[in-house]
Amino acid sequence: KYNDFQTNSGVRGELSEAFSYDLSVGFGRSRIDYNMRESLNASMGPLSPTSFYIGRLEQREFNINADFVYRLPVGGAEPLNIAFGAERRRETYKVGAGDAASYAIGPGAATGLAPSSNGFPGFSTAAAGSWDQTSYAGYVDLEWRPVEMLTLGAAGRYEDFSAFGDTFNYKLAARIEPVQGIAARATWSTGFRAPTPGQLNSIQTTQGLDTVTLQIFNQGRLSPSDPLAVALGAKPLTPETSKTLTAGLTFQTGIGFSGSIDLYQIDVDDRFSQSRTFAVPASFPNPQRFTSVSYFTNDFDTRTRGVDVVLNYARNLGPGRATATLAYNYNNTKVRSGASAAIPNETQRRVFEERLPQNNGTASLGYEAGGFSLLLRGRYYGAWTDVTGNATGELFQRFGGIALFDVAVAYRFDEHFTLRAGAENVFDTYPDEATNQAVRGLIYSRNAPYDTDGGQYYVRLGVKF
Repeated sequence: KYNDFQTNSGVRGELSEAFSYDLSVGFGRSRIDYNMRESLNASMGPLSPTSFYIGRLEQREFNINADFVYRLPVGGAEPLNIAFGAERRRETYKVGAGDAASYAIGPGAATGLAPSSNGFPGFSTAAAGSWDQTSYAGYVDLEWRPVEMLTLGAAGRYEDFSAFGDTFNYKLAARIEPVQGIAARATWSTGFRAPTPGQLNSIQTTQGLDTVTLQIFNQGRLSPSDPLAVALGAKPLTPETSKTLTAGLTFQTGIGFSGSIDLYQIDVDDRFSQSRTFAVPASFPNPQRFTSVSYFTNDFDTRTRGVDVVLNYARNLGPGRATATLAYNYNNTKVRSGASAAIPNETQRRVFEERLPQNNGTASLGYEAGGFSLLLRGRYYGAWTDVTGNATGELFQRFGGIALFDVAVAYRFDEHFTLRAGAENVFDTYPDEATNQAVRGLIYSRNAPYDTDGGQYYVRLGVKF
């Protein structure tokens, strides 16, 4: 059962023609209560119930923002735009325990019967709790056009976190348009991603069916501060840090042809991942009877290089207007270093490098005339690798590229009504079957970067007032 709530309020205005402000407060909460029926806790034997309350997950965020903009006349084509402000952010993550039977380790566990509610173990009292993190930030962002063809930008942000300390990041940017309609742009920036309270503190239990032995297993994803995780080598999480360089070219012609080409390189250090899967030694305390465990860690440094190309063409044709768009992305990620030169966590290395397609493309044709519109679109996804958890390790499967095609026709017969009919994956194309997940009742991988439900056909009536 989902329960979401969000509210925002604020005030904005101008203190003068050159000075404006925006003050705001926001609060959001997302809550999920898990229940399960027609299951059992095998380790409890005949005493096991068949319905369970699994527990609750809740995320809360409370933000206070003050943002200001001042346009300072310093000469040049435009005034110097100075944006500055501050933020206070409090993030809270809560785990509520399920009923006792959902995580109980009954007497049958000693004979090999699986503990906890089958299929989805409940959140135990050991996993339950409330954790929060507070941060304070301030920033300055400058943008100036000294001459008509040149735009320069610089920004800096300082932020202090209660969980691990402070960070400072910055960005430098430039855009030059020597000829009208043709512009070059480049940016250099640093960044970070803070570990969340959930990553720092929570415990997650996953139950599955081993595809080799066909036995039920309990796998734990532990907090880095959990005693068992520490015994296996876990260290406190620190923020990811990144350095990004981009360079690109944009153009626009008078005959309806436009586009952009952008190159990028992103280096991420101390990247978050899950550790490799550890079989729990018999000598280690293991009250939850985990078959294997992992934990969040700052495990890898990666480098991502890629290119984005977008081409557009539009022209009047007959009584209407025709458009054509071609978009292509090449994205390649390589692990630069890991926990050691040998990178022992082979699973996460392959996840970073192979989980997403390196090549993606989209081509579309559209036509509009009066209230009528037509869209034809093709989508291509390149090869990728899937990973499936098992009792003491992981299994991999490589999937080839796939092309999917969509079509939609719409008619606006009034200012307020639009009738649309169409199909996504019009040729009812399916990917290869996920052989490593067949024993779990899955035909296609749930990790696929595209839909795996075949053709979806629809008729929609839109009403706008």
